[in-house]
Amino acid sequence: MNGCSRRLFSRWLTWLGAACVFMAGAGRTASAQTAALPAPTLIEFWHIFPDAPRQQWIRERAAEFHRLHPDIQVRPVAYANYPQAFQALATAARTGKAPALVQISEAGTQLAVDSMLFRPLSRAAAGQLGDYLPAVLNYYRVGGQLYGLPFNTSSPVLYVNTSLLKKAGLAGTRLPDTLERLTQTCGALKRAGSAGPCLTFPVDAWYFEQWSAQQGALWVDGSNGRQSRTTKTFLMGEAVARPLRWLSAMQRAGYYVNTGKIEDNAGVTQLFLKGQIPFLMTSSSRIGQVLSGSRQRGFTVQVGRMPVPQGSPRQGLVVGGSSLWIPREITPQSAAAAQDFALYLTSTANLASWHHLSGYDPLRQSSVDLLRQQGWLQPGQAHTVAVDQFRSTRASPATAGALFGSFYEVRAVLHAAIERVLAGADVAASLKAAQTRADEIIHAYNARF
Repeated sequence: MNGCSRRLFSRWLTWLGAACVFMAGAGRTASAQTAALPAPTLIEFWHIFPDAPRQQWIRERAAEFHRLHPDIQVRPVAYANYPQAFQALATAARTGKAPALVQISEAGTQLAVDSMLFRPLSRAAAGQLGDYLPAVLNYYRVGGQLYGLPFNTSSPVLYVNTSLLKKAGLAGTRLPDTLERLTQTCGALKRAGSAGPCLTFPVDAWYFEQWSAQQGALWVDGSNGRQSRTTKTFLMGEAVARPLRWLSAMQRAGYYVNTGKIEDNAGVTQLFLKGQIPFLMTSSSRIGQVLSGSRQRGFTVQVGRMPVPQGSPRQGLVVGGSSLWIPREITPQSAAAAQDFALYLTSTANLASWHHLSGYDPLRQSSVDLLRQQGWLQPGQAHTVAVDQFRSTRASPATAGALFGSFYEVRAVLHAAIERVLAGADVAASLKAAQTRADEIIHAYNARF
């Protein structure tokens, strides 16, 4: 997910409190002898899954929902990523053409709340989420109110080309679960004659946010923005510096490679699927893609937990993904229809089906139970590793995740710092400059409220 530019940030703030009206279709006269029949309430749903499999899944769910509710027509609209959808939403809100339902990433939560453009979920809707993972619901609960309905949540996992390990004489090697062990395995592969990079994952602040949580460290002050509004970051902390020093060392050793694009999880996945790189670290949401792609290309893959710094308490992971939001100013009829579709999309059966396809976490316990009945989530299976990893998270301010309105811009600042380090810059100096700039951004944001 690319960080929003300052221009986008300013544009977002200009339409605070703007009305977002989406008009349903007008009635149509069937004949002179019949009364006018109202057209279905039209619900435009903006999501960020442009790839064919996931886009098709959403279209099928929309069609199923219309068959169950003929008075509601859902029109899915795909965007390339969260920032693109954000920018389109800012434009649409100013022109009175906002969607009735929009997918917003976890990092946009405080920004969306501060915009005052969205309504919290109704109590009736919140009452239907009793079997949701509490940690996921708590992330999107702001000021005691649940705003976004969680839809897709994932965590970083390690994908391992076990065919390459076997070829190098390392068959049966324990999957690396620490950064140091991963470096050692890369060294063993090199000594065995393996050429080329050993690991790929994107330049993405999200991984460093997860490493901080695993080490029990806060990302920002105010108890990660949960008890009071954030005023500063902790980018200079050892929880960030340590994995960045490791990454710098991996780069110097020739073990690490990325595509050169920020947050390019899709690109690094394709690099891995060429079958020449032993390790990939990316989202668990790509488990389905990686397993099917590796089978097509004739190599085997195992999935392991996200490697962490040695000695880390492994407190757990921060929610990563998105939730579904309803604009405040749309008509009550449209809002009710949008909420009904959001609840349908996140039903027990649909979240289980979504997990089958994508690898995103089945957020309801009833979905987990259904998957197990279907023979999924057995011990040792790839999908089970990700689900168990997320559910082993211990509740703490660190694992609650950061909540502040300039999250996107701070991510962009850290992205730039990571790139400087990979180009040879000093880690401490790069993080010091990044923290100074990030804190300035947060101060400027807070000054507007």
